[in-house]
Amino acid sequence: MLKNTLLALFALCLASPAAAWEWPSFGASTNESQTEKVGGREWWKKNKKKAEFVPGKGYQVPGVEGYFGGDGSPIDAAVDERTIQLDRPADIDGGLLPGLDPKKAYANLREATGYGPDREVAEGLFNEGVALVEAKNYETAAVKFEAAANRWPDTDLAAKSLFNLGECYYFQDKYKEASDAYVSLLDKHPNTPKLDATIERLWSIAQYWEQNYFGESWHAPLDYRPLATTVPKLDTIGHAVRMYDAIRLNDPTGPRADDAIMATAGIHFRRLRYADADYHYTLLRQEYPRSDHQFEAHLLGLKAKMLRYRGPQYDGTALREAERLEELTRINFSGRLSDEERERLTEMRAQIARAIEERDLQMASYYEGTEHHGAAKYYLRRVIEERPDSPAAEQAREKLAELEGLPESPEVPMEWLVNMFPENKRFESINSVETIAPEATAPPGSGQTMVAEGPNPEGKTTTR
Repeated sequence: MLKNTLLALFALCLASPAAAWEWPSFGASTNESQTEKVGGREWWKKNKKKAEFVPGKGYQVPGVEGYFGGDGSPIDAAVDERTIQLDRPADIDGGLLPGLDPKKAYANLREATGYGPDREVAEGLFNEGVALVEAKNYETAAVKFEAAANRWPDTDLAAKSLFNLGECYYFQDKYKEASDAYVSLLDKHPNTPKLDATIERLWSIAQYWEQNYFGESWHAPLDYRPLATTVPKLDTIGHAVRMYDAIRLNDPTGPRADDAIMATAGIHFRRLRYADADYHYTLLRQEYPRSDHQFEAHLLGLKAKMLRYRGPQYDGTALREAERLEELTRINFSGRLSDEERERLTEMRAQIARAIEERDLQMASYYEGTEHHGAAKYYLRRVIEERPDSPAAEQAREKLAELEGLPESPEVPMEWLVNMFPENKRFESINSVETIAPEATAPPGSGQTMVAEGPNPEGKTTTR
């Protein structure tokens, strides 16, 4: 029996090569069933010659209600939206083997088994779901709405069905399934009139999951909860962050966008992920300048930057950013800061200054150890210039005096051999620029043109 079946399939492939790559279809394909509908390409080819042009309205075909454009597209005709969509050119980007596209295969299988797009069936399922909701039979109604969305996809009816599906799960306290339905609605129908209501549902679900997670003192590995019904079975807080991201990305100008960013930053801060928290606080400060959370985003962002700094042997970008943010906080919220907050900012400013000095001295010590005395002198001078009265500045002066007269860079081993090879043209042009020490000045009338200076305190080269 198996042998005969395999031989039959082999013969089918020989008879039709396309059959080897396409999912078998047991009925009329989507295109075949739609081409003869009003507004389709084949229908327009047959009726174009009979069409009469009506100024200001378009083409009118005798016996057909409505008007059409020059390509047959309906302008004001009794043509359903699904017909128009199916009549559009198919997506040519199907991969290397378009016939093996799982989505296409699944769609063909549904249609072959009688579950393809059907408006009347979808409307019937939708109406049944509405009646079940009125009877508060949410579980059965969810099945009806999901089926309605699948039977008439990418339409207003599908959008309504997805929203109602989410509502059915929501009122059953199945928040994971409800969130999936809401996110699917926003992905497939970004302009849905239920946008505000959907965003509020996602917000309430995310808030519940966040409070549930932080309300427990112990969590299993991966936060696994096999018996949970109101929260995801894995990674509750990760799903909450995902909901906040969905709110921000799908409604970036809505009233909940900045709330979602602030909530996400707070989650990362409480989980000691200070780099992620700093990113979201910065995002809120820059993208939502009128947000009610600006004050908290400045204070908490400043703290996140300080906690993100790992020590003098690590990158000091966070310190410089914190220094600037502390200054902006004082300027922008001078009238809102309490005495306690002002004192705290003053302490933090001193803490930032000490950390910067410590790192600069550490960098100077490192370069001194590698005999790159020029780089060591740069960091020592920066400590002196930025805070000349600090104890670190006095220490830098003593170290700078010890390095006086030493070569800027270590000797290059076998320099004669290195000089035999041509220098990179890019570095050759850079090295040809004359560098003038910061303390050097060109006397008036000397005819000397200052091309470049050494590094300034911010580490940038100033051109004149």
